[in-house]
Amino acid sequence: MKVTAAALSAAAFMGAFGGAAMAAETVTEAVTESISTNADDYVNGILAEAQAAASELVTVDENGEMTVKHAYGETIMPENPKKIIVLKLEDLALALDLDMTATRSFEGWYLEDQIKELGIGEVAVDEASDTVNFEQVLSYQPDLIIIRDSFDQSVYDQLSQIAPTIAFQLKDVNASFVAMGMALGKEEAALTRLEQHAGMAAEAKAMLADVTEPVSMLRVMKKELRLYPATTNDMSSFLYDDLGLTPDPLAVEYDNSANLAISLETLPDITSRYMFVIAGYGSAGAEDDTAAKELFASTTSDPLWALIPAVQQDGVFEVDSRSWLQHGIIAEEMKYQDVVKALTGEDLADAETF
Repeated sequence: MKVTAAALSAAAFMGAFGGAAMAAETVTEAVTESISTNADDYVNGILAEAQAAASELVTVDENGEMTVKHAYGETIMPENPKKIIVLKLEDLALALDLDMTATRSFEGWYLEDQIKELGIGEVAVDEASDTVNFEQVLSYQPDLIIIRDSFDQSVYDQLSQIAPTIAFQLKDVNASFVAMGMALGKEEAALTRLEQHAGMAAEAKAMLADVTEPVSMLRVMKKELRLYPATTNDMSSFLYDDLGLTPDPLAVEYDNSANLAISLETLPDITSRYMFVIAGYGSAGAEDDTAAKELFASTTSDPLWALIPAVQQDGVFEVDSRSWLQHGIIAEEMKYQDVVKALTGEDLADAETF
């Protein structure tokens, strides 16, 4: 009887344990499926939104003539352009695997190695004055010129005299990317690449799901410090919109601020557990970058710096201004990689794996 009772007790225990294990497995599968579904919904939403916006920019009439609408007006696309110059949209062009004849020069930039490996020609662009060397552009005898719409109208007008010129803005990277693909007969390739990009963002967000502490982003310039807001700035919003991180309370307050400058005395009021710091100007030039680095060095040596919670908890990460101050598919993916590595210690897979 004792043996039978023991056997029955063991069987009951194993049944209960097995049931609990099966229940736990079911919950895990449900959570995994939910995450997967949410990620799919996110990716599909990104694609649909970008495609709809791009369709407003690139249209084809009943005669098959394609027109691209942009900030400077409208441009009729030439048929099968072979010699294409890209200025300030190189990130999107590389992500689209576009065959480019020339781009602006990229000394020290995050795209420098890729541009050099492809043997692409160079056009001098003065970043400070936002002007272009038109003689160099003319020397390539381009069929098409693609520019970012941050240039003055006069620059566009002069480029248009050399070749048909289209422009895209980078405030909405996804829409501009798909629109570029549509204009160049590479819409399917653009959507496939954007799907990979959105998948990478979804994966990064999932990897950061356990990071519940607030995050902030500080920029050091040559004469001032800036705290980037939570939702109203396209340089910092990716942290919270794309990656789902929690903004610092002060960054939320800065959403309504016309001036992003923050005093040294106010720095300890940034209570976030983690802080990303950009000391530099991206593409503005070595002289300004040096001045920003010097201000950052003097800031970190000030006793007030040591009072910042993120500093006290070893949660400050200096990141590269030459990618973090840029818009683009590749730049955003580099930022995703930086954030995941900093906050989890893990590497994020390349976009091509998604």
